[in-house]
Amino acid sequence: MRKPTLIASLVLIAGLGALGPVAQAVEKTGDALEHSPSNGRRLVENDRVPADYQRADRAMKDWKQKKLEQPTQEQQWVHIDDKYLLIETVSGAIVKIVPATR
Repeated sequence: MRKPTLIASLVLIAGLGALGPVAQAVEKTGDALEHSPSNGRRLVENDRVPADYQRADRAMKDWKQKKLEQPTQEQQWVHIDDKYLLIETVSGAIVKIVPATR
């Protein structure tokens, strides 16, 4: 094998080996990020919540303890970010927004 080809091959292998830890570091930091359910979007009445929040398993069961009004059969309370939202389960429309108590 010629010397320039050997040197070029070694440089290429060393360069690829150095990129491995960098790629792994980027992957690990990406896993640690948490995103808001509202994706930074301002929630307002008559707007729609993400479809995930229309599911019955996302409904707040302790709405009485939080002193929230009773939802109708077609409504449920959900907790998104720092707010309680009364939503229509079929359409996902926000009926009422109440600041969450801690």
